[in-house]
Amino acid sequence: MARDFALRWAETPRGPGGRWGLAVSAVWDVVWAVAAEWIAVARNEAPGLLREGMGMDGWIQDLRFGVRSLMRRPGFTGAAVGTLALGIGATVAIFSVVHGVLLRPLPYPDAERIVRLWSVDTRDGSQSNLDHPDIRAWQENIPGLTVAGYTGTRPTLTGLGDPEVIFGVRVTDGMLAVFGLTPALGRDLAATDDVSDGPRVVVLSHEFWSARMGSRRDVLGETLTLSGEPWEIVGVAPEGFSYPDGAQLWMPMRHDPADCGHGCRIITAVGRIQPSTTPERVAEGFDVVSARLAEDFPNAHRDSGVGFTSLQDHQVSGVRTAIWVLMGAVVMVLLIACANVANLLLVRSAGRMGEVALRATLGAPRLRLVRQLLTESLLLAAAGGVGGVALAAWGLQGVIRMAPAGIPRLDQATLDGPVLAFALGTVLAVTVLFGLAPALRMARRPLNAVLSGTRGSRGGRGGGLSRSALLSGEVALSLLLLLGAGLLFGTLRSIRATELGYSPERVERFRLSLPDSRYDTPAAMRFLEELEQRLNALPQVAVAGTAFGAPLSSGSLNTSVNLLDREEVPPPDRPNLDVRPASPGYREALDIPLVRGRWFTFEDVRDSEGVVVINQAAAASLYPGMDPVGRRLRLDMSWGYDDEGPRTIVGVVGDTRNGGATEADEPSAYVPNAQLGANVQYVTMRLVPGAASALPAARETLASMDAELAITFAQRLQDAVAGDSAPTRFYLTLLGIFSTLALVLAAVGLYGVVAYAVSRRTREIGIRVALGAGSERVTGMVVREGLLPAVVGVVVGLVASLALGRILESILYGVEPNDPLTMLSVTCVLLGVAMAATLLPARRASRIPPASALRSE
Repeated sequence: MARDFALRWAETPRGPGGRWGLAVSAVWDVVWAVAAEWIAVARNEAPGLLREGMGMDGWIQDLRFGVRSLMRRPGFTGAAVGTLALGIGATVAIFSVVHGVLLRPLPYPDAERIVRLWSVDTRDGSQSNLDHPDIRAWQENIPGLTVAGYTGTRPTLTGLGDPEVIFGVRVTDGMLAVFGLTPALGRDLAATDDVSDGPRVVVLSHEFWSARMGSRRDVLGETLTLSGEPWEIVGVAPEGFSYPDGAQLWMPMRHDPADCGHGCRIITAVGRIQPSTTPERVAEGFDVVSARLAEDFPNAHRDSGVGFTSLQDHQVSGVRTAIWVLMGAVVMVLLIACANVANLLLVRSAGRMGEVALRATLGAPRLRLVRQLLTESLLLAAAGGVGGVALAAWGLQGVIRMAPAGIPRLDQATLDGPVLAFALGTVLAVTVLFGLAPALRMARRPLNAVLSGTRGSRGGRGGGLSRSALLSGEVALSLLLLLGAGLLFGTLRSIRATELGYSPERVERFRLSLPDSRYDTPAAMRFLEELEQRLNALPQVAVAGTAFGAPLSSGSLNTSVNLLDREEVPPPDRPNLDVRPASPGYREALDIPLVRGRWFTFEDVRDSEGVVVINQAAAASLYPGMDPVGRRLRLDMSWGYDDEGPRTIVGVVGDTRNGGATEADEPSAYVPNAQLGANVQYVTMRLVPGAASALPAARETLASMDAELAITFAQRLQDAVAGDSAPTRFYLTLLGIFSTLALVLAAVGLYGVVAYAVSRRTREIGIRVALGAGSERVTGMVVREGLLPAVVGVVVGLVASLALGRILESILYGVEPNDPLTMLSVTCVLLGVAMAATLLPARRASRIPPASALRSE
């Protein structure tokens, strides 16, 4: 067969009518041959009987007859094609998301060798960033590993129009080498750039070079003014490279070991495992280096290891489970659609028994008849596939528009070659799924039963069982989808009911960065204090404040803390706190409750006593059962000011969910910004009732103080809070659409099967009525028989839901995976819909006049 196909392929011209048609014919022949051998074995017949009639001529003959047969029944054909188009369209649309986000390789050479690295605490497995000595130790001691460390930065660009804050990256060296790329112009950053007194050089992204520098090839050697300092352009990255996502330029860290050395964990790292080594050898190298660092620098590296995974897996780790759940949901919808069409075909096959018997009597081989039925199924699936791809193109755009910003690589989701190949495979699989059962039933039907018009020719018990089994499967799948939507709805409700610890209503904010070149620490603190006072004087503002690491924002500080009221312990064994520099007006601007003590004032400055306010989580962790106010501690960190002395706890405030509603607040300490010296701030303004916005007035105020400063991330805090739950709303919306579609399909299928059963039992029901059966009794009989498959499906679905709950557990919040209330609600809804679907044909059956029922036979 393969040799014959190869010869015919070589002799056939290219084009839709040539090789493409031959390829489709060959695929269909293979599918048909497998099904034929299966049928032959099931009937204890000699294998190979299906070879008669195979080939292009036989296939085209079956195709023509199938088209004529389907066109004679437009109602049936339209219902089947529409049902399949919905199932295939939803499946293809979501698969395009799966392929673009999860399956498509990263656009770099040997992308599977690029890894993301982090530090691991060997005591509890917690993960954290890395320090600069980690990167250098790996570069020097692990053969076959190319690694680069980086941190994000947002310098203010001036000299090219209005001041603009842009996203840049500070790099150790070799970022492009890690990704297997070379600059489009100039050079990459080198290790010699990453020293404290190194040159101020910058590599531009291709997009920035094209949009802002006019794609000039003589740009090398020119300077950009970034945060008030000149930076020489030494390179342009290749087109399409912007790692981390959205980066517009890369600058050297210009690392100073005295300022941020061992234990200063602020660096993210990526690496490339070269072909000369393996991940296992690299892991061994990490163990050796970690042990050496722990021995030489125990305070910073004790109990520290290294973890790594592929960069692609790391990028999609936060959405992988949810997207696979969506894919499973649409596959369930497709299976329900196939079950509905299979039921339609089973019903239709009962009416075609006479036609089939006549063709068999005239000499048509039984297996040729089965192939004809499968060909008609292929036509239905192909038409549904064409409609499905059209629906998928429309649906995919809707999914992309509706999706939250946090889904990586969603722009890669397109109806490209692999997705269309998946659509073709889906069409063939669907053909087998809904076409095989009616075809096998037709193949097993005794010819004498068909010709004699016995019970077997009308569908019989076997056909009824097949239809009931398909209905039970539809109901079970519908229950799983409804349960998933119910659990996500419970999650969204729990998120909205969670106390955030602050009040986001009537709050606006923006991010401000003061460049070191123009603002030393004292000057920056004076500027921020004056800005806060000017904003408080605005008529739209009730109170304003500033802080680093505000709720739902980028930036955070974490350090160990030395409690001065007890025996000193080594730094690795000290408790940790999140540190949030803040101004006097910050607490009131967010309406964070003051539990005891006081908050900061403008008198808490650099030369005054060092003070700190802790949250309730820190109070419970550090001072269980005690009043922490008045106790003293020392933070093992400094920022703008070099020295860090002891601080007195002057107050306790409520916990705030800074990372989002689903992330409980960690033990935290608030420090007066004027005593720490943080020059990167989120400015928060609580508006007076009725004020529309204070952002325009805030921009004017800032421009009057320094026209070269620009603000970023200007937003209403309520929008940020809504964005925090956006992924759950997105997945809930899609799962709700799919579960509703599944419920409608299941209800229509149940209605159709019950209505068909009533029509086939008209004589029986008429006799029952003639013998005295009341309408209530007839209605109850039909409803009970119609509900039986639904009840079986509900039981099967509830058992299967135990596994579904474990799958969904990672994306749920505030609701148990097998929540009894959700399961009961979904069961009641499903049984209610099933009851409604069976009640109409049941009532119609109870009104059948006995005389007309008997005459119908």
